[in-house]
Amino acid sequence: MILHLVHDEKIINRTIAIFEEVNPHQNIFVVFTRHQLKYVNKQDNVILFKDFEKKYSSKDFSSVIVHFLNSRKIRFINKYIDKKLPIYWIIWGNDLYNKLLYPKGFELYDTQSSYYKKYKKSFFSDAFNKIINNLKTIKIEKFISKRISYIVTDTTENDYEMLLKYYPKLKHIPWKEFFYYPIDSVLSEELMQKWVDGNNIQIGNSASITNNHEYAMRPLSKLNLDNKKIYVPLSYSGTKEYRESVKSKGLEYFEDKFIALEDFLPLEEYNRLMLSFSVAIYGNFRQEAVGNILISLYLGAKVFLPENNPVYFWAKKLNLIIFALESISQKDIEEKLDISSRNHNRNIILNLYNTKRLKSLIEENFIQK
Repeated sequence: MILHLVHDEKIINRTIAIFEEVNPHQNIFVVFTRHQLKYVNKQDNVILFKDFEKKYSSKDFSSVIVHFLNSRKIRFINKYIDKKLPIYWIIWGNDLYNKLLYPKGFELYDTQSSYYKKYKKSFFSDAFNKIINNLKTIKIEKFISKRISYIVTDTTENDYEMLLKYYPKLKHIPWKEFFYYPIDSVLSEELMQKWVDGNNIQIGNSASITNNHEYAMRPLSKLNLDNKKIYVPLSYSGTKEYRESVKSKGLEYFEDKFIALEDFLPLEEYNRLMLSFSVAIYGNFRQEAVGNILISLYLGAKVFLPENNPVYFWAKKLNLIIFALESISQKDIEEKLDISSRNHNRNIILNLYNTKRLKSLIEENFIQK
């Protein structure tokens, strides 16, 4: 039996389904939320973390998979999980870049943004917070070194290389591969056959600060948008203050062309909206929005990323046709990706990120023989 430690997030229902297909009735999902379930569906193999001790013990399981590592899950493992059990840590992005790499000097934030300048002293540079965060980082590294058996990357395998670059003492922990976004599961059969047919522009995927929306909007504001609309999803993650900052700057730059998507859209509706985005711009400096990026590329959009984003290097290594945000031009937003390039990207993504291959990875990497 596998014990999964998860957040109450949208992708978990799909994750439960795929693990159950590969390993039926051998998965328990412990959801770390203090509230009622919002995204994860209630079912027999799903429990809240506060109920674990009443129903299970460490001896009931053969391994543990941590889907996103944080302090609460670390405390849970230290309290309930036998040290002999193998533990897999699947990196989500925030748990690597924000918690481990940023304190070591990895650049996460657009320091020229109005939000950063306003909150720099209180949020980004407070000396006390830095000390606390550094202490947390030391504890996390120590935990990973002693308790994690395998480091698993979601889609972008160079996250493992980034971790070892900053923490070479963790090189004794082997790497395994996984991904949460099989294209043939995320998209309907109908949308699998579609190409982008609009001329609008998407910026970012959520209201997280590391989306660096202003970094993405700044070069775009210097171009002639003609009849193009700028869509900015802000319904997920982030703070009210950051959302308001993005909306204020977006209206300043683009006026009535700026559209903030603040209401949560069902997956099918959101994917259909993505058909109208011929250009997708992500201002993240870290691995983030991987699912959105995969869908954008599959549907034939031109995707722009900062050159310092590890996802940009990952895409280039896979020979995907992707563009540097810092070099975006008028021609880039006027001319859609040609059909040959669209097919090129689609074939690469479909061959790598499909349900059949995901099942094989689960079988090979997580099922105890």
